[in-house]
Amino acid sequence: MRGKLALQAVVYALIFGAMTAAAQLRLSAPDPVVLHNGSGSVAVKVFNLGTAAAPLSLRAGDFVDDTSQAALPGATITFASANGGSAPGSVAPGAEVELEASVSHLTGAAMASAPVFSGTNQLGQLQTVEADAPMDLSVSGTGGPGARLTLVNGANAEITVKNNDAIAYPLDWSFQIDGRGLQSGEVQVAPYGTARIELLPTTDLYSWTDYVHPSDKTGQLLLALHGPPEVPREVLPQRTLQVSLLMQRLNAGWTSFWSHLFVICMLLAGGLISLIGNSVLPNILRKTHLRRELNELGERIHNLSPRVDAYLRTLVRMERKRASLLLARCWAFAPSATETLESVSTSIDRLVRRLKVVERLDEMRRKLDDVSATAPPSVTDDIFAKLQTAAGHLSSFTLTDEEVTAAGRILDSEERAFLTLDDTDALARMISTNFRDLKVRQKFLPHSYYNDLKAALPGLFELLNQPFDDFRNIPKQIMFAVDFGTSAIQMAFDYAILRAGTASGRNDETGEGKSARERLVARQKELIELLGTLSWPALHELRALVQEMRENIYEQDVLEEIDTAGQAKIVYDPRSVRAYVPILFSIRFKDPRFNDAAALRRLSCKWEFPNEMLDQEWKICHFFQGNEFQRGEGRDITVSVRLESHKAAESAAKTNGKEGARVLRNSLSATIEVLRRERPTYTRAFAEAVRFLIAFGVALAALLSGALQQIDKLNFVPAAIVVLLLGFAVDSVKNLLVQTSRRAAS
Repeated sequence: MRGKLALQAVVYALIFGAMTAAAQLRLSAPDPVVLHNGSGSVAVKVFNLGTAAAPLSLRAGDFVDDTSQAALPGATITFASANGGSAPGSVAPGAEVELEASVSHLTGAAMASAPVFSGTNQLGQLQTVEADAPMDLSVSGTGGPGARLTLVNGANAEITVKNNDAIAYPLDWSFQIDGRGLQSGEVQVAPYGTARIELLPTTDLYSWTDYVHPSDKTGQLLLALHGPPEVPREVLPQRTLQVSLLMQRLNAGWTSFWSHLFVICMLLAGGLISLIGNSVLPNILRKTHLRRELNELGERIHNLSPRVDAYLRTLVRMERKRASLLLARCWAFAPSATETLESVSTSIDRLVRRLKVVERLDEMRRKLDDVSATAPPSVTDDIFAKLQTAAGHLSSFTLTDEEVTAAGRILDSEERAFLTLDDTDALARMISTNFRDLKVRQKFLPHSYYNDLKAALPGLFELLNQPFDDFRNIPKQIMFAVDFGTSAIQMAFDYAILRAGTASGRNDETGEGKSARERLVARQKELIELLGTLSWPALHELRALVQEMRENIYEQDVLEEIDTAGQAKIVYDPRSVRAYVPILFSIRFKDPRFNDAAALRRLSCKWEFPNEMLDQEWKICHFFQGNEFQRGEGRDITVSVRLESHKAAESAAKTNGKEGARVLRNSLSATIEVLRRERPTYTRAFAEAVRFLIAFGVALAALLSGALQQIDKLNFVPAAIVVLLLGFAVDSVKNLLVQTSRRAAS
């Protein structure tokens, strides 16, 4: 008896130990089984978490539909080693076993799961996803074939999805219109059941035409099986359903109202088109063409560089502005429109002739800037002077053909002058002739007159010792330097003669002021600096300085004259100032010696007009637009000019021998009254417009009474009627205009 009890105890102990070891097993199935036609496989792992070997005897429970929780009989699961062969019978302590789980004959569910056991212990869960689920879904009711779903802005709408399968589907859905997503969400559909999806349309889905004529569109309802996140979305079955939509932006009442108003406007537009097509269209086409020409001219004027005189730039800008204003005031319906457009065309032709020569002048000055650094200064001086003459021919307010032709001839000759820059023999001969003239002048000029200048500029005066009287000794590489040196020494000799011949007495009654000689010598340092600067602009500045010495009028004198009350004023011509009329502004001195003094060329002028500042020359052409003052204010405009020396303040003070002297600048101002433009009268135009509107309104009323009967349908038939009525309206308005013109002619 005792032996039997002991044997039973051993058996129970072994069974309990086996159960304890099996309880330490765990199943890891990170990915679901993707089925194709009910079959598929996936890799799984079994872990032994215990300290003793555990027996392994895998089996699966019944599959259950994850959506409906219905049992799915008939499916089978087999486990095999991942390396091939059958699954092992046990798992060592702490070890893992890689297996392959194969599912077959599983139908009737899109997603299902089944428990996995080893013996009586559940190790985990195995999930499946059917990639070949039929998803026989359709739109039922409104939105389906033959029944449009009305989408009213801001109001909920429902789509009914019908399931024609015996399978329940958990679905992810999204709704799109014209490729733009509207809403998305999740829904479950029972076998042979239906599900409702609510939509809330937004304003951005509609166009302005939906106010008067709701448009037909097709939306896309995208349905996809809601699978586990581990399964790529592309693997899951998907379905796209087409939904017929009527895009109604407003409710039915407001839509009808705007539809009526739209038809009325279309009838009115038809009548206006008749008017335009019979009397206005030719004027509009010509006006558009002229406006395009003015825009092109505006771009060309804007592209003019500062090399063109500011006077000329302002003149062409004003001409274009006057033509633009005249064109803008031209009313295409007015009887005088043809005459006005002809006047604009004439103004444009005149501006084109002027601008063409100005652009050519700009291009030649650009070439002059390019070659002035290397071309002999004598040639540069000649070209510069001729271009200034050509610019003078173009500065007339009323440009004539003769002036344009004269300017063109000058520019033609200067084009040939640029070509001579490549003729090195001719240039060398010219420079050699200038050098010989300089040598002749040197013979008659005492050495003592310019000895100090020679000591200050030994390199410059060394030029006199070179054999440049023979043109063959002047290669192209040194032509600029030789010609510059020749011109600079000539200016130095001019200064030496001026210095020797200028009186040294005081130039005022008290005898306290500086003498002309002292004033001249005070600027010798500036003269030497310019003589030593090897550039054509420096030579140009040097000539102006020597001319100042000849006249004994310097920048400081001009500024002091302006600062003295009553000695200078701003003058303008013509005296009657009107908007868009060219005005020539300048500064006039009481002492006539200052009006043409060379010192004026060494001062810069900043003319200040309302809302505009212009850096221009001593004389300026400007025009007012009539909008420079606010309503209620007077018609007076203040014009001022501020003058500054080209030299810095410190340089000016040292030149005048006064440390701490004030800055060389001063200003003038003048008040100008701009006369009002004559206001155009619209009495005749108003009377003609009232007469036309009365007759036109009666004609449209007759058209509208027939159109309103079919206005709510807005299909092909009423659209054809509306077009027919519009044609009738065109004919009526045409007859009306013909009768009006005949009465006016008689």
